[in-house]
Amino acid sequence: MLRRSMPRWSVVTFVVAQVLPTPILGLLLMWSAAPIAAQEIRDDPWKWEADKKVEMATERLKELKTAAEKFSAKSCPSTRADFDTWLDQALEIVGSLIGLQDSTRQIRKTGAAAARLSAWDAAKGNGSAGSLGGLTELLGRCVQRVKEADRSFRPPSQEDILRRAYERIGAKKKSELASFGIPLEEKDSFKAESPPSQNGR
Repeated sequence: MLRRSMPRWSVVTFVVAQVLPTPILGLLLMWSAAPIAAQEIRDDPWKWEADKKVEMATERLKELKTAAEKFSAKSCPSTRADFDTWLDQALEIVGSLIGLQDSTRQIRKTGAAAARLSAWDAAKGNGSAGSLGGLTELLGRCVQRVKEADRSFRPPSQEDILRRAYERIGAKKKSELASFGIPLEEKDSFKAESPPSQNGR
């Protein structure tokens, strides 16, 4: 009955405790728990060192810029259904990219070394493939493409597109930072009343 009611690790501990002296048992348990603790630190971005947080955020920013460039080079959708999917993908990429680019203050507040911050600045300032200006230009071309294929197609208004873009940017700024263990203060949250410029600020 005892074995059935106890978790498996507790059963093992109970059995080992019967045959090992207490000091040796303590060392054994500490040794077995060390890899688990180390793995938890590696998996939990809130426990990362500041340099690692900025390093990972910098790599993520580079990935997003590459994704934005590839997306911009794709052919425009030709049907209404494809347009809806395409627009959602565009907003997802732009939201993450601008949201992360707009997080300079939080990145610096991590306390990362100057070398890591320099790498961040270099990545942040390299191109503007995911800017709202770039999306607007691409959107105009693709809307025309769908209209040519479907004369009854009525695309979302510019105001609706911008509203959705601002909402996505605000949400993505918070989630992108959280994935690197960097908190977002309320005063730094993305404000829809202040549209980002071409460079994401």
